[in-house]
Order: sequence, then structure tokens, then C-alpha cells
Amino acid sequence: MGTFSPTSVSPATGAKRGEARGSGGGFVTHLLLFIWLGLIHINAGVVAIACAGLPNAGAACALIGLVTLAVVPRRASTPPGWGKALAKAVTEAARRYFPCALEFEDEDGYLNAAKSGRGCLIGLEPHGVLPLSIISFAWYFIYDEEGMKRRGFNVATRQSRALASSAIFKVPFVRHLWTWLGLDPISRGGMIRMLRDGKTCVIIPGGVAECMAMEKDAETLYLKKRFGFVKVAIQTGADLVPAYTFGQTRTYGYWRLGPPLVPKSVANWIGKMFAFAPIVFWGKWFTPIPYAVPLVTVVGKPIPVTQNPNPSREEVASKLDEFIEAMTSLYERNKKAHGYEDAKLVVC
Repeated sequence: MGTFSPTSVSPATGAKRGEARGSGGGFVTHLLLFIWLGLIHINAGVVAIACAGLPNAGAACALIGLVTLAVVPRRASTPPGWGKALAKAVTEAARRYFPCALEFEDEDGYLNAAKSGRGCLIGLEPHGVLPLSIISFAWYFIYDEEGMKRRGFNVATRQSRALASSAIFKVPFVRHLWTWLGLDPISRGGMIRMLRDGKTCVIIPGGVAECMAMEKDAETLYLKKRFGFVKVAIQTGADLVPAYTFGQTRTYGYWRLGPPLVPKSVANWIGKMFAFAPIVFWGKWFTPIPYAVPLVTVVGKPIPVTQNPNPSREEVASKLDEFIEAMTSLYERNKKAHGYEDAKLVVC
């Protein structure tokens, strides 16, 4: 791991503040990261090679195999042991590699709400090229058995999930691995069911639109038009919690489709239509393996929400403004400690 400064240990993960940079780990760590983040590229390569080889029987079999994997149920009553072991190994490798830390400004407030059966909606920002900081929540909610016992997690809290673009869950094998990592396709109905059951949902409100808005000289959040998640929180009475990951936007280099090649409106339409941002990105050695920069996610204080099954537009807009203000304040309070004192925050 990287060199640590003599500062505090996060009670949630045991990671320390002040890491200048992750060391990156060895071959096994890199292999596990490639399995996590490179499977989409492998799928694309297999499809391209198979299509070029048609009508060869082997090429046809490869395509049929991928289609079959794309429709095999990704969830089972009991996930395969090897799948859970792989997901845990990926999670541990990622925590070593960057390294990752998860810090709460008010963990007791969150835990008390969870233990009382109240749902919690964590809005995690920024999205970046890929929302890699989700891995810290996989450890917190799924694989840190000792920590979960210490924090007194109930059954509902142990079933908490992060929600991501449904497009990811159409990719063969990726859909299974990401499910084992604690992710599900995002949907309004799914969020409402989880929150009413007292579970925690982790979402990235900015989504693909934020990928299309981000700039390399600023921290960009696409939140001002994101009323949907706030409305769900009000309808279910779930706490809203802002969370910010420092380091997220430094994990990849990228080139995004847009002017002068095509108008920005066209690029935005492509991103909205396919639920994927039209971006070419690269990390270490120009591969899908990200740069080893510390990912420190700071989880802010819960924002209380009064339940209303039919909130007005004004009520939703007011609560969204409160969330944006809390997110901005969270960033400003913590930016200096994590090397972002000169980084401008833009909320659009």
C-alpha cells in the first residue's frame, strides 16, 4: 500500500487518511481489477472477433454463448460460493490498490436510523468516468463481517444495495459479478421497495448526464434537475444523505464525443438513448485498470425527511436545494484534507 501520514483511522473501514498515492499492488491485484473493470472490453472483443469469423461454427457458438449468459438470471436465492469469493477478492484488491477509505461525519446518526427501520438514500457524487468508489460500500455492507457485527447491522441493513445504470446488467457475466458486488439496476419501483423495507440505497444522482457535463478543470455535479430521487425519499420518508468521493475524477484519462466532431446535443442524445456516455477512457498502461489514486468517500450527516406520499413540486424542489447545499458544504469542509483545496466545484 501507499505511504500513510500519521492521521486518523476510519472506524468504518480501518483505512487511514492522508495517503499520497496507492502503490498499485502486484499481479493478482491487477488481474482482479481487470476482471472487475475489463470484462466489458473482453465482451466487445469477443463479439467483434466472432462477427468477423461468421459463418464459422466456432464464431456462431461464441455469439450464442454470450447471448445465453446475457439472459441467465443474475440473482439466485443463494449466490454461488465461487461468485461471492470472487466478488470479495475484487473488493479487497480494490481497497488495497487505490487505497479506499469510507468516512462518516455522523455514523451513529446513520446507524440509529437504520436500526429503527428507517430507509436511507445515500446520494454519492461525483460519477466520474466510472463510479469506482461504490466498492467501499460493497465492503461496508457485504464483506466486512467483523465490522457489520460491531455496528449491529440488522437483516435489512445487510441487504442494502447500490443502484447503477440498467445497461450494465445487460452485459454477459458483468451483470453477475456486479450483482455479487452489491449492485442492482436502478429503478424507481426498486428504490421505493428497498426504502420502505428499511434498507439503504446508494445511488449516483448525476448519472450519465454528469459524465456528459464533467470538465477536466473542475469537479462537476449534475444535480439541479435531479428531482426523482428526492421525490422517492419524501414518498418513503427515507433520510437523504450526501456523500462525496475525493479522487474519483482522477482515476482515468478520457476523451468524450462532442464538438467539433458532433454537436453536444447529439452526444447527449447518444448518452441518454444508450444509458452509456460516449467516452473513450484509459488508465494504467492505457488499460481499463484505473490509476492508483486514493479514493476517500466522506459520508455526510443525514438530512431528515418528512414522509408525504404525494409531495408537491415545490416541496421536492426545496428538499433538492437542501441536498445540494449539504453536498456543497460537505465538499468545502473536506476538500483541503484530501488535496482539493484548489479544485472548483460546479453544480449544474
